[in-house]
Amino acid sequence: MLSAIDTHSTAYLYGRVIGQTAVLATGVTLAWVFTRKWRNPAALTPEELPRVTALRRKRRGLLALGLAVVCVLSFTQTFLSLRSESPYGAATATGPTDRTVDAPDTVAGYHLITGQAAADLAAKHANSTSERIWYYSKTPGGTQPNLIFSASNAAWNPKGAAEKSQHSLDWLLVNFFAGAKVEDAKDVDAGPLGGLMRCGHTTTNNLLICRWEDASTGGTVMAPGVTDVQQASALTLQFRNAAEH
Repeated sequence: MLSAIDTHSTAYLYGRVIGQTAVLATGVTLAWVFTRKWRNPAALTPEELPRVTALRRKRRGLLALGLAVVCVLSFTQTFLSLRSESPYGAATATGPTDRTVDAPDTVAGYHLITGQAAADLAAKHANSTSERIWYYSKTPGGTQPNLIFSASNAAWNPKGAAEKSQHSLDWLLVNFFAGAKVEDAKDVDAGPLGGLMRCGHTTTNNLLICRWEDASTGGTVMAPGVTDVQQASALTLQFRNAAEH
């Protein structure tokens, strides 16, 4: 994978908290050391001792309270910012892991190419991925593809299932679009099935690609004639809703 660090993983969270704890511990220690004279004012005369003793307790209490507030605010801010990033944690924890995908016969005016024409296309565009690929034509019974739909689930793609158990949905999409040479991928509505969906243009031929990932499936729609992101995302959502169950 091109992006080794999953910033949405539980392991990353633990590492970030450990690092922050180390920094805070160092800061608290330094603050306590450098305020030693301020925390321990000296009594110049015996008469000043009661007042100075009370001042010591007050300053120590104020410093301890201030450091405690800083620690609490820092961890609270980190926790809230991390939890606001959705989804968070392993992909398999975000929903059902037993869904599958079937190629619908017709979606949004696109018709599944079958028979020998489909076999010829599959042979022509042979690939090494674990996803199944289907070709669609705008003409009923057509043999020339106007849209390519590909998808996989845990049963077809054990490697992908393993990645979903270890990494977040965000990580999966980041790596997919990096491999597809898409630099402008942005989130779009994933629909009622949940997960994440993003669309973007390839840097090589400006082809618009949309992909979804959820706990058990992933799928891609490419329609060369569609150039608007909203139109492409709506089309992908229709294919996903019709195919995934």
